[in-house]
Amino acid sequence: MRKRFAALGLACVVALSGAVAVPVPAYAETPVVLPEGGVAWKEGKTVYYKDESSKPAGDKDYTGQYATMVDALNAVYQSNPEQPATLYCKPKADVGHMTHGHVGDSLTIYGNDACVSSGERDLEFDTWKYDRTTGKQDDSGAFLDEDVSVVVKGLDGIAAWGQRNTGHAITLAFEDCQDMQRVYFTNSNNMQGKINITLDGCSFDGARDGVLVANVGTAVYSNSDGDISIKNTSFNEIAVALNMNHKAAGTQNISLESCTFTNCATDKLSADQKTTTYGAPVRVVSKKGAITNLEMSNCSFDYSDSMVNCGNGDILIGDGRHSADVEQGVVTLAMSGTDADVMVQKAGYFAEDGKVANAEQGTLTEIPADAIVTPDEGGHFEVDLHDATKVVNAKAATCTSEGYTGDTVCAKCGKVLEKGKVIAKVDHDAGDWQSDAKEHWHVCTNEGCGVEFDRSAHTFGDWKVVKEATAETSGSKERVCTACGHKETVELPKLEKPAKPEKPEEPATGGKDETGKKPALPQTGDVAPLMALAASVSGATALAAGLFSRKRR
Repeated sequence: MRKRFAALGLACVVALSGAVAVPVPAYAETPVVLPEGGVAWKEGKTVYYKDESSKPAGDKDYTGQYATMVDALNAVYQSNPEQPATLYCKPKADVGHMTHGHVGDSLTIYGNDACVSSGERDLEFDTWKYDRTTGKQDDSGAFLDEDVSVVVKGLDGIAAWGQRNTGHAITLAFEDCQDMQRVYFTNSNNMQGKINITLDGCSFDGARDGVLVANVGTAVYSNSDGDISIKNTSFNEIAVALNMNHKAAGTQNISLESCTFTNCATDKLSADQKTTTYGAPVRVVSKKGAITNLEMSNCSFDYSDSMVNCGNGDILIGDGRHSADVEQGVVTLAMSGTDADVMVQKAGYFAEDGKVANAEQGTLTEIPADAIVTPDEGGHFEVDLHDATKVVNAKAATCTSEGYTGDTVCAKCGKVLEKGKVIAKVDHDAGDWQSDAKEHWHVCTNEGCGVEFDRSAHTFGDWKVVKEATAETSGSKERVCTACGHKETVELPKLEKPAKPEKPEEPATGGKDETGKKPALPQTGDVAPLMALAASVSGATALAAGLFSRKRR
């Protein structure tokens, strides 16, 4: 199956981001099977609504039980409740035939797997005037008195319908309602009341056997402002499962999540089921002055063997009928996880007979599940295949923090195509050693760091004399740290000067000794000194004579 998408000059734009915010009415998370105290259901009664003001006349055994859903809804309307009313269906009961069961007040219905068996099976809103006293249509009655919020849980076959006559908002939430008939609202009288619809875990089956068959023409329709949220819901064999023909001068937000469309708007549908000119599983149209935002995620369009869509794609944007306004409103589309053939049409694509008159007014383009749709400068649609990329969130690693290679993203839509990787911290940049008298260390020079590391005591080598000390000047010696080069210097003291020897005093001739007396001459008879002197002289003379005698020989 090919998936294609159209690119034509409608006043259409594609939104890339931001999920559609859809307000969901608040209600109990846990379904209530029976009202407080329990109820012994009377024979033939299927709906419980306890309100004494609505007690039927003459009913001595009134227990708040009613034979059909219509009876219970009339009782609610006549009681005119100040607070939202609560209705309980008998588990798995048939709550009867219902066509246009009037709703004029906020209420919650616990279906407990009961079903509406026949008729148009719809809750009717704001279409005719009703008298509060009788609950019947009355020209002097009223439409909606205020905004209403209705929650329906687990009631099969149910529908909702209305033709707006007030500006009040209608907010509907259907949860786990199977084989629904339709949800269909028109704003024929140009009223500006919003229609907010939530479907969660529901189903519409146009091929179902029996009474709970869906409306084969359209399952969900609204032409009013409002928020539409549909999740986990299936549509089978319906000509236009979702038909949004927005005609109000405001905004309509549509969110489809995890929905399946099976054999919807196929060329095998019977003539009474097929709307050739705008048949498509999902159709979104906006008139001039209106804005419609469509977001789809994880949806599927499936066709049985030999079946294909009827030619308008899986998603049809724009009104291609010959009678459509040439200038249309704005449609935005955001898609993810959804394979789809998307067609954009301009007025004149179809002729009056419903056949294609001007094929150039519509283009069909395949959208793969991983593609993003973006608008070009002219407001046309194009497929974003993420062929232009850029890297974002890159960060260099430092010594104090890890880095990041950055994510590779689509330059058009910003989708992350490849996650980056963490970069480990880098080493500190040591720079020069820092030191004091005892230790040395490094300080990281990287910007913004300044961490100290490698602190340790000095490892000195041997002392070396740098300057010898003298008697006049001091010297010095030093030793150097073998790691950081830090020098430690010590002063060597001056050397001591040697002491000078003392010379003896020679006595002067005729001088006196220390006593003041002249030294004594040798006394007569004291010949020892003289004899010694004479011997000394004699020896010297003899030695000299001998030397002379040898020389002469």
